[in-house]
Amino acid sequence: MPDRIEMPADWLRYLQQSAEQRAEEIVQNVLQAPDYPTLPDCPTCAVSPERIVSRMSEPTFEQDWAAVLVDFKPCGHGFTVPESELLRG
Repeated sequence: MPDRIEMPADWLRYLQQSAEQRAEEIVQNVLQAPDYPTLPDCPTCAVSPERIVSRMSEPTFEQDWAAVLVDFKPCGHGFTVPESELLRG
């Protein structure tokens, strides 16, 4: 798996706001799956993903801090927002 690209907390907030707005638009307009608004483009390849998956990382011996891991599917590009960024924002 390729290395993850580090992103700022503002980018993660942008993704969260985009997801909330998308969900709101789907509900308000009673949209069906083919008509859903697109997800934000992958910052690496600028392709609109089918899914964006996020999760918290597990601390390891080499790294004692956690991070939010974000994966764009199906392009497979991965990003990380370190805990230090989250605490700052």
